[in-house]
Amino acid sequence: MFRKVLPSRRSLVPFSPGVLCFFLLLSQRGAASLLAVTGQAVANSPLSAAAIFRQGVEAMQKGQLAIAEDDFRSVIALDPHSGAAHVNLGVAYMREKRWDDALVELRKAQALSPDQPGISLNIGLAYYRKNDFAGAIEPFTASLQQAPQSLQARYLLGLCYFFRNRYQQASETLAPLWDQESSNPNYLYVLSIAAGKSANVSLEKQAIDRMFAIGQNAPEFHLYIGKAWLAKGDTDKAIGEFNVAAAAKLNLPLVHYFLGRAYLEQHAYAKAEAELLKDAAIEPDFAYSYEDLGLLYAQLNKPEQAEHAFHQAIEHDHSLVNSYVGLAKLYRQQGKTSEALAMLDRAVALAPQSASVHYARGQALARVGQRANAHQEFDTSAMLLKTFNDQLQQDPSGDLAADAQDAAQQ
Repeated sequence: MFRKVLPSRRSLVPFSPGVLCFFLLLSQRGAASLLAVTGQAVANSPLSAAAIFRQGVEAMQKGQLAIAEDDFRSVIALDPHSGAAHVNLGVAYMREKRWDDALVELRKAQALSPDQPGISLNIGLAYYRKNDFAGAIEPFTASLQQAPQSLQARYLLGLCYFFRNRYQQASETLAPLWDQESSNPNYLYVLSIAAGKSANVSLEKQAIDRMFAIGQNAPEFHLYIGKAWLAKGDTDKAIGEFNVAAAAKLNLPLVHYFLGRAYLEQHAYAKAEAELLKDAAIEPDFAYSYEDLGLLYAQLNKPEQAEHAFHQAIEHDHSLVNSYVGLAKLYRQQGKTSEALAMLDRAVALAPQSASVHYARGQALARVGQRANAHQEFDTSAMLLKTFNDQLQQDPSGDLAADAQDAAQQ
C-alpha cells in the first residue's frame, strides 16, 4: 500500500528493503556493461569524436560526471547518430538521479540501436528509480525478450509486477530464478508473498521453508520477521525482532528505520526520533528517514526541525511526494501561501492521481482567491475518490496505502 501523505500511520505490508539496495548495485553493473559494449561502437567514429568519447568514459569511471556529460554532449554534436554517446550521457544522468533527463537520452539511444537489450534495461531502471513501476514493466519486458537469460531484467520485472499487486505475474516471473537465487533471502521473501497472494500454495511453502532453512540465525531474517509482525499490527513483537537483528549486526541497513516506524505506531516519539536518527547516521543518503523525521517533527509542532528534515529528504530524493506535501502544510500554517502552492505543484506533478494532493492544492488556491482553479482541484479530487484512486509513491516497505479517506474526511 502507498504511504500516507498525512502524519498518521498504517501497518506495513512486508517487503525486503534490501532488494532495493541490491538493485542499486545492479544499476551500476548495467551501466558498466553498457560502457563495455558501446565503447567499441565508437571505435569507427571520426578520431576526434572517438577521443572525446574515451575521455568521457574515463571521467565517468572516476566519478567526474560533469566532465563526462560535457564530453558526451560534444560527441553528439559531432555525431548526432552516436547511440553510444546518448547511452553514456543517459547513464551519467542516472548516476545523478536525473531520471527524466536520462530517459530522454536513453530513448534516443534506443531509436538508434533498437536491438540493444542493455538500453531497455537502463530505461526500465530509470522508471524503477522514479517509482514508476508501471512504466518500467514494458522496457524490462523488452530487455528480457532480447536477453532471455538476463537475471537483472527478470528480477526487476518480477518486482515491478509485485509492486503493482500483480502477484501471479510476479511469482511466474520470479520462479525461474530459483536455481540462481534460492540462497538469497530477499528473493525468497518476495517470492513467498507473491506466491501466497496468487494462491500458489506449493511455491509459497517452498519459498518459506527455504527461507527458514537458510536464515534463522541471520540478522536479516529477524528483520523480515519483524516487518511481518509490523504488517499484522503487533508492534511489540516487531520491535523485539528488530532489536535482535540490530544486536546481531550493528550497522544492518534499515533496521533502525523500521524500529523508528514501529515506535511511531506506538506514539513513542522520543524512541522513534532516536532510531530514525541512527538510521540516518548509518545511511546518510536514505531519504525516507529524513521524511519520517519531518512528519514526526510536524506532529510534535516543531516546524523548523520539520522543514529542515523535509528539505533533507528532497535533497536526497526529488520524488518524495510526502515531503513536498509536508512542506506545503508547514508553509500554509505560516501564512506562506505562495510557497505552499509551489510545493503542491511539485506534489501534483509527481502524484497526479492523488485525491488528497489535489484537495490540498484546492484549499491553497481558495486561500489566494483563485476560486475557479480551486473548484477544479476539488472536482478532480472528488472524481479520484469515486474510484478510490489515490496512489502516491513506493516506500522501502512496499506499502501501497491510499490516503483517499483522509481527503474525504477533510
